[in-house]
Amino acid sequence: MEEILIAHEKAELEGDLEATLATLTPDPQYELASLGWAINGLDAVRETYRRILPGAQKWDIAAEARGYTWGQNTLVREAHVSFNTVEGERVTGLYMVVMAFDPELKRISGERMYMDPLFANLMAADLGADFGSIPGVSKISQTAPIIQIHDAFAAAAARGIAIESNRPASSLR
Repeated sequence: MEEILIAHEKAELEGDLEATLATLTPDPQYELASLGWAINGLDAVRETYRRILPGAQKWDIAAEARGYTWGQNTLVREAHVSFNTVEGERVTGLYMVVMAFDPELKRISGERMYMDPLFANLMAADLGADFGSIPGVSKISQTAPIIQIHDAFAAAAARGIAIESNRPASSLR
């Protein structure tokens, strides 16, 4: 996963759209959670990168990891990210990205990115006001399930722990 990540980041930092896409599976699934966007499929992800890759150079974006963790096919990177604002001020924000990998294809199958408001505003500006009109881009709220009961109730019950709640009984089923 780390080798794939290095190839992916190299391509991003060099502004090489095709090399960036070459590190992805044929049907990648992305989410920019802080902005509420779900990005599904290679064409939509291609357009996303087409819009944001020039910003890395334009805004002089630099990141430094605060931590890494990984699972069997998942890598999580949390980082400080510094960049220049439109006004020319150098600022620092935060992001965390959860990357999923296809173990057979040895490529990235998806990313979920969480950003602080400072970095999210920069990303939103680079994506543009028309981003939601791109085929394959939708609001996460349009496809995410409605959750009726917190999963902690079942997890606690499986361990013999009761969670007391003042929620309506109908929502605790």
